[in-house]
Amino acid sequence: MPQVSISVNGRDYRITCGAGEEEHVLALAALLDGKARDLTKRLGHISEGMALVMVGLTLADDLAEARRQRDDLAAHHDTAATAAEAAESRERDQAAAEEQAAQAIVAMAQRIESLAERLERT
Repeated sequence: MPQVSISVNGRDYRITCGAGEEEHVLALAALLDGKARDLTKRLGHISEGMALVMVGLTLADDLAEARRQRDDLAAHHDTAATAAEAAESRERDQAAAEEQAAQAIVAMAQRIESLAERLERT
């Protein structure tokens, strides 16, 4: 299995990963390193364990926010889909009503022509 070298908050680590996952692991490590460095800048020197917990909480908070946004988008999508279905239903109803009206007009026109023909014969 491939291994990659990563650096998190100034410490180097060798990580084993699946074949083809090297770039992904490096990108994740860069994200983790950025969070750890930002935390160290804001809080000063803290123990490695505390840094791990704080970075984990920060990432968990980011994940929770992303999930909330995903759920909000899904709810918005569901609302939009329901509105689209209602609009399509109204359009179908309107088309059916227009078809009925057209048929009624044709029937009336035929009846008027029939009456006109009878009047002309008399």
